[in-house]
Amino acid sequence: MAEQKDNSTLYIGGIILIAIIGVFILKGRETEHLTLGPSTESTQQAFESANAKRLATQNILVE
Repeated sequence: MAEQKDNSTLYIGGIILIAIIGVFILKGRETEHLTLGPSTESTQQAFESANAKRLATQNILVE
């Protein structure tokens, strides 16, 4: 009689492989919305002006 092979390691390996591929796909799509466009440019300009104002009014300790 022929013995049946235990294919559980193949199933577990397949699930792990699918999970890894899924992670890479999601990581690739994670930053798609961060492409530079008109809205991000205006947001960047607003941040830079607010940051410059914050740095200008920052308390400086005199030694």
